Amino acid sequence: MFRAFCLAAFALLCAVGLPFATLAAPYQAGLVRIVVEDDVGIAPVVIWYPTHVPEASWQAGPFEITASRDVAVAKGRFPVLLLSHGHLGGPLSHRDFAASLARQGYIVVAPTHLGDAEGHPIASQAEILVRRPQQAIAALDAVFEDDRFVSHADRARIGAIGYSAGGYTALTLAGAKADFALAATYCQTDGRKDLGSCGPEQDVWADVSKALGNWVPPTNPHPIKVLVLLDPLATMFDAAGLAAVKIPVLLVRPEDDADMNADANALALASNLPHPPQELVVSGRHFVFIDPCPEEIAADASLICDDDPGVDRASVHRELESEITDFLKQNL
Repeated sequence: MFRAFCLAAFALLCAVGLPFATLAAPYQAGLVRIVVEDDVGIAPVVIWYPTHVPEASWQAGPFEITASRDVAVAKGRFPVLLLSHGHLGGPLSHRDFAASLARQGYIVVAPTHLGDAEGHPIASQAEILVRRPQQAIAALDAVFEDDRFVSHADRARIGAIGYSAGGYTALTLAGAKADFALAATYCQTDGRKDLGSCGPEQDVWADVSKALGNWVPPTNPHPIKVLVLLDPLATMFDAAGLAAVKIPVLLVRPEDDADMNADANALALASNLPHPPQELVVSGRHFVFIDPCPEEIAADASLICDDDPGVDRASVHRELESEITDFLKQNL
């Protein structure tokens, strides 16, 4: 999963997107940026939130973002969603989806996973796995302590959304206990050709298993009430490790699992969760969850940008927006 997708173009793609179709929305989308410090550096966090101020588009490099910056939060208390990006992603990887959720009345908190984010030095696999949940918790801490959100963020209604490696992060926040020896065994046997889960380095997960054999994940002081998992990396979880995850789960996977084996990840997860998740299968492959690519970038990143004939990524995103919003309204 991690090393297989280390394409130079990925850094650009994480900030690229075409707008999701908008559901009937009671709010406009606002956006602020804050920073959170962890053991190794300052990590940017992007927060989308509901506002009554009309949206204004602005440029982030060559890319347009439709959410007004630094405007007042709408009156009321709103559920909070932690949005964890995939390997070499960033806070803007799913920015149109995040803005859509803000318009529906959610505060969306998207941390930068330092060590596993575009534009930043890459850490070792073990460091990435340890730091991801720590960074997510620090981002939530910061939002609940921020004067702009302290009277608007509902601490009793917190969800987590994770894409790919972000699925590992979200599950860990919800109380799952990873056993990295499971990932090592899979990657040294049936998963040797599953580069999406295991990467090209044969011993990387064995090394992780040795380094983190006694690791205890951090306690999350912000109880997660629902999970949305988008083709999650889950080779390190079995039924015992998932026993504490008894909350509603929406599990979304692509029809084509050529990029990351579904049997070892999404399907195994569905079988091992204490309660059957709500499942959704969408057209495309693993990267269909990334925002559609503009032409000038698509040419340099065909693995991430190109979809098979008949797959309309924008339509898939519209379906996802609708299904995920419905799930959240019913369960959070």
